[in-house]
Amino acid sequence: MPVHHIAFNNKYTRNQRIKCKRIVWWHFLFSCLLFLLFLPSLVYSYDSSTNDFKKYIGLLEKQFSQYGWTDIKPGEISWEYYRTTKNRRPLIFTAFGNSTGNCILFLGCVHGDELPSTYLMFKLAHYVKNNPELFKGMCIIIAPLLNPDGFLSTPPTRVNANGVDINRNFPTRDWQANAIRQWAAKGKIKRYYPGARPGSEQETQFQMALIKRFRPQKILTLHSPLNFFDYDVPSSDLNSFEQWMEQVCKEIHHPLKKFGYFPGSLGNYAGVERNIFTLTLELPTSVPQRGSEYFQKFQPSILKFINLPIVGVPPNIRIINNYQSTSNK
Repeated sequence: MPVHHIAFNNKYTRNQRIKCKRIVWWHFLFSCLLFLLFLPSLVYSYDSSTNDFKKYIGLLEKQFSQYGWTDIKPGEISWEYYRTTKNRRPLIFTAFGNSTGNCILFLGCVHGDELPSTYLMFKLAHYVKNNPELFKGMCIIIAPLLNPDGFLSTPPTRVNANGVDINRNFPTRDWQANAIRQWAAKGKIKRYYPGARPGSEQETQFQMALIKRFRPQKILTLHSPLNFFDYDVPSSDLNSFEQWMEQVCKEIHHPLKKFGYFPGSLGNYAGVERNIFTLTLELPTSVPQRGSEYFQKFQPSILKFINLPIVGVPPNIRIINNYQSTSNK
């Protein structure tokens, strides 16, 4: 009897081991299947030679042509992308110079209906590419079209495909307490919906990833049509930057206004909470046909912002010269 009992236990243990091995094997196969399913998106999400990406560029070129933007060719710029929107449109950016150095980040078309901001950022990408001698030793990152779903909608929309204002969706410290409450208090206007939770949108996460990766000292974001410069900068260097901005605004005859910031806004997330010099350029109108005019008008101030000398790494950064020494650059 004891012999048979021992034999039974041995057989039971062996069967259990076989069962465990099968479970492990099936888990392994399932994991491999998941990896293979997601592998194309990991591999091709940044490959600008794929047919899907070429179709997207062709779609942009068609839209640009309708606005008369025949002088910008998105297919001539080397783009990277690792994320797509709800409608599977790439969130693209291009990097010039040494990305390990002090960087400036440019962001365009945060709101899809602010059309000329898109033109200015694509035009700037062409300008930097065609004039490398002007930007030696610099790190310039340009994300020209942050809200392609809104931009390519008919008609274009401020919000993304999820109906979220991505300039109210950053996970700022005051988001949980104030974002939804303030939105509701102002009438729950759909154009300003901050989302169900902070950082919920791919477009928001894309900007956060760029900031984390490149650690920019300066950010310039374009909007329209409020017609002024606004800024959110380190309080330790506020006076120096204000003086510099006043000088720039006088030279190009563009108003300077301290507009403030909102729960979930870029100015709050980058300028207030991370001490990055964050400048917002509000163009005079959202008329797409005025894109070229606006680029000519604001190109000098954009170049001066690029050349504004900043030292340090966020959050410990400051202007190393006063505004007068840089006003003629």
